[in-house]
Amino acid sequence: MSSPDYLLLNYSDSELTRHILASPTLTERTRLRLLSDNLISKYHNPECIDDDIKATEIAHHLGIPVPSIKRKVTVGSNAFCIMQRVAGKTLEERWPSLSLWSSMMITMKLHRYVQQLRSLTSTIAGSLVSGEIRSFWLEDRFGLPVRCSSEDITDFIRFWTGFKSIQKAILEAKNPSEQAEPSKAYVPAPTTLVFTHHNLAPRNILVDTEGQLCILDWELSGFYPVYFEYASMMNFHFPENWGWFARLRWRLLAWLVAGRWERQRHVLERIRSRFTRFSVGRRFAIMHNGTKSKYEAT
Repeated sequence: MSSPDYLLLNYSDSELTRHILASPTLTERTRLRLLSDNLISKYHNPECIDDDIKATEIAHHLGIPVPSIKRKVTVGSNAFCIMQRVAGKTLEERWPSLSLWSSMMITMKLHRYVQQLRSLTSTIAGSLVSGEIRSFWLEDRFGLPVRCSSEDITDFIRFWTGFKSIQKAILEAKNPSEQAEPSKAYVPAPTTLVFTHHNLAPRNILVDTEGQLCILDWELSGFYPVYFEYASMMNFHFPENWGWFARLRWRLLAWLVAGRWERQRHVLERIRSRFTRFSVGRRFAIMHNGTKSKYEAT
């Protein structure tokens, strides 16, 4: 290790924090700062950092290429992860210029990585250390409780699939006998919860000059239904410089990597649109029917 890196890793937490805050950011990734030629830091919410580190470590043990974590620093409201800097460009940058052959090689590698992740299963959902539910498919105003079950996730999806309006939600919560017939809309059945990256977007996949990959940003990862990975890969706004063929190749990649869960994806996108607009929609079901949530409804 070079002398500057040795000194950095042996600073006290307060010394290292001052150095981090004085270091330049890396392009638009404002949470990443360049500490030396070989080291970078990533800012975290202190409540999330252990989940990110644990997920990265588990992925490494599964044989998935990830950044090497050197140190964790927590000072007050600041938390940083010190990592080895990985050379390369993001797949978002490289994708438009890649050949079809290179695209397929990357697709096969990512498919293998996702299968390795899915080899780990659980009966409870959430992040690996805290058990927090950090899925953007499940984040209405009240959230889901820590370490909830697959059935709890299905109940959440079922509520928002059948949601019509705040007024109707109030009526049905207070007067169960007034409830209309159960919605005939499709609701995915409870499934085995699998280890999921949950943010496998092109910006979080590094590609070096030899075509080797490195998977970044594990802070949203955890145990979720198997179709969440595909839905999250498709939850990606295409850059303006991506032509129709690049966009088609990405859709094909997501299908081959994570399986084609189109019906489930459309359900997740539909309920997300609803709870984004009516974030307190479950309030009355929580208050009157005991529907599970992270935050109390008052």
